[in-house]
Amino acid sequence: MFHTIQISQAAGAMKMEESQLWSLLGQCGIQPVEDSLTLEQVWQLAQALEDRKQESQRRSQEKLERLTEQYTLLIDTCSLLHPQFPLLIEHLEPLLRGKGKALIVPSGMVAELRNLLLKKPELAERIRALLPLMVQLRQQGLLRVFGGQNEDFGDQQMLTVVTRFMTAAPLLVITQDNDLSADLLRLNQLGSVRGQKVAVSRINRYGYLSRYLTPEQRGMSSSSVSGPGPFFPSAPLVEDREERLPACQFPQTGDLVRTNQGDIRLGPALAKGGEGTIYDLEDGTVAKIYREEKRTVLRRDKLALMTSQSVSIPGVCWPRELLWDGAGNFLGYRMERARGTELQKCAFTRQALERYFPEWKKLDMVHLAVTILEKISALHRCGVLLGDINPRNILVVSPEEVWLVDCDSYQVGGYPCPVGTVRFTAPEIQHCRFSGFLRTPGNEAFAVATLLFMLMLPGKSPYAQQGGEDLGEVIREMNFPYPCGENRSDHTPAGAWRFLWSHLPRYTKENFYGTFQRGGRYSTEQTRLTVEQWLTAFRYYGKLLEENKLQDPQSGELFPDRWKITDPDDLLVYQHAVCQECGKPFDITEGEHKFYRQHDLTLPRRCPSCRNLRKLERNGLSFSA
Repeated sequence: MFHTIQISQAAGAMKMEESQLWSLLGQCGIQPVEDSLTLEQVWQLAQALEDRKQESQRRSQEKLERLTEQYTLLIDTCSLLHPQFPLLIEHLEPLLRGKGKALIVPSGMVAELRNLLLKKPELAERIRALLPLMVQLRQQGLLRVFGGQNEDFGDQQMLTVVTRFMTAAPLLVITQDNDLSADLLRLNQLGSVRGQKVAVSRINRYGYLSRYLTPEQRGMSSSSVSGPGPFFPSAPLVEDREERLPACQFPQTGDLVRTNQGDIRLGPALAKGGEGTIYDLEDGTVAKIYREEKRTVLRRDKLALMTSQSVSIPGVCWPRELLWDGAGNFLGYRMERARGTELQKCAFTRQALERYFPEWKKLDMVHLAVTILEKISALHRCGVLLGDINPRNILVVSPEEVWLVDCDSYQVGGYPCPVGTVRFTAPEIQHCRFSGFLRTPGNEAFAVATLLFMLMLPGKSPYAQQGGEDLGEVIREMNFPYPCGENRSDHTPAGAWRFLWSHLPRYTKENFYGTFQRGGRYSTEQTRLTVEQWLTAFRYYGKLLEENKLQDPQSGELFPDRWKITDPDDLLVYQHAVCQECGKPFDITEGEHKFYRQHDLTLPRRCPSCRNLRKLERNGLSFSA
């Protein structure tokens, strides 16, 4: 009876390359031993794949629900004949019923089906199965046929219908036809057609909807922003214009400012910064009034675009409406009031964590990472890139409550994010003028990975290493100082950082190493892990911690005080001892006892911390937690 299976055999059975299976195992947190999987690990892999499948279905159903609520849905002939159309209806039917909506079929599509029944016998069986389903849906009010009975050209009628009704309601057309998709999206660019934007999706193999990608977008990286959103696709770059607006009288606490809904009175000032002053409006919102030199045409026009679309994401302080003075001069904008402490202040040092969140464990930090990733993912689905992922602009209340502020700097449409921080800037755009180009999802993916690394090793930049070289140059060189598998490094920062790194799951270390090391699997703009991929990895990490499936108990601590233990003997206590240097108690494990006995050495008389301190002092280094 076999108790293990070789990786090569498992890959063959799953019909994938070995490298693909290794990547999959890493994402699932499974660490093979000597290129083999145990039966328990095979079961763990199957369970992880099933969990990912269910999670993917959940997200797809939530996306379908959002689309059904946001759009009027139209469908063309080729999507009606798609093999997964009945499955789409199965997913869509309760949503249509709940929202009192129907799937719209232009009448020309019905005529086209009749013609295909005569001209293409190979489709006859599929059409005969489709027609009763359409009749049933129509009787239930879930499908409506629009247009005259004499319409023969389905695509042309679809364009006519969309052009006519896009002025009244947001439309989503479901089609598998590339040419029709391109024609529909071009309607968004026509100056003669004013109204809502048209979105285009297609039925995927799972019976859900995927956004149509142009050939240019299909050539982009896997990190591309997904899902129809009010700011996607991006418009051409809006050049940075420093043209200032006419001078005006700036309001103070107690003064009235104008909105589209009427006048509001400024409350007490809450904060002052380089861009302006934040005033409490005492209704759960605040006003940001810009300084004179920050009131530019570019800023006003960008905020006008942002406030033209309702982006409602819990914890994201999106601009709600513009603010003006009595003479119509632009002053700033209104947004939801945030709470919490800056991530930079409360979670990036041990002392800060012990002050603000003394009860936190590793699981809390992983949950915090998931919460932040979920908000970034929601913005990406709207076509928004954060651009400058700055820990000072992330406020933390708890692992499950986070606020993103200073959203006016985000990249929307053709308006770039004009600012950036060296440690969060991808190698390919180091030393660039941020206001002069539009960041790509691949650029953003580097910043996301950096933030996650600094959450797992609180406050430590991925490229902060011994030697003190210029950080921007180190990032461009992509010399990642942490070891992974067979890859070693002589530049790993000394002290507790090594312990923190060693306790991360193997797949998490591989993800970070693959991202930050030149030549790594995810190290280029086109191959970096997406926010959704990181979400899957960190949700699984959280599950491992919740179910206590990590081998070493210290892996659940925020700051473990030793290397990760993989030998079971090292988890058993051989002897309790007291450190002769600091006086603190420590344990000598069975594994240590065996090692010292095999090498005819005396058992240690100092605790691990004092031993490490002496070792560092001998090397001329200081120990820092």
